[in-house]
Amino acid sequence: MESKEIKEGAEKEYDEMLERDFIEKLKVRKRRLTHDELKKKITEFLEENKICTLATCSNNIPRSTPVRYRSKDLTIYILTEGGMKVKNIRENPSVSVSLYGDYSGFQSVRGLQIWGKAEIINPEDKERYLKVRKVINVEEREDLKQMGIKDVRPDMKVIKIEIERARYLSFPEGILNQILTVTER
Repeated sequence: MESKEIKEGAEKEYDEMLERDFIEKLKVRKRRLTHDELKKKITEFLEENKICTLATCSNNIPRSTPVRYRSKDLTIYILTEGGMKVKNIRENPSVSVSLYGDYSGFQSVRGLQIWGKAEIINPEDKERYLKVRKVINVEEREDLKQMGIKDVRPDMKVIKIEIERARYLSFPEGILNQILTVTER
């Protein structure tokens, strides 16, 4: 059995145990979304949030970095000065992203795990770079305005992440680790 199949089997077994516990112990009513409903929930969750943790890996050394992001549909954009996350992506474009909603107790838990492919878009790739900078729309950031910053350095890079798979969890809605696999692009 391949490593991927082993991981998916263990993941499925864990999900089933978790769902049993939530239904039996917390009396949560499980809700299954259609592919389109789940895609919409994930897109909305991405739009609601601004901070995520980006996990990269190179030479078997993982690195996770909290970053500010913007999203459009099921694509995530991160403006960055560079650093190890960019180096890692250039060596290994497979990434994982996690984000979560506000926590006010166990039954408020909402979260999203993402797996995808990342690419670096440099300012020298003018047309693509300008297009993704419009999505990021730094000029609209209130936190930068409060600091008197009108724009960011022109040499900043953009990390573009195409989501391939996502796992969404929303206890308040009874959605327990539902998985979206993105096949069309």
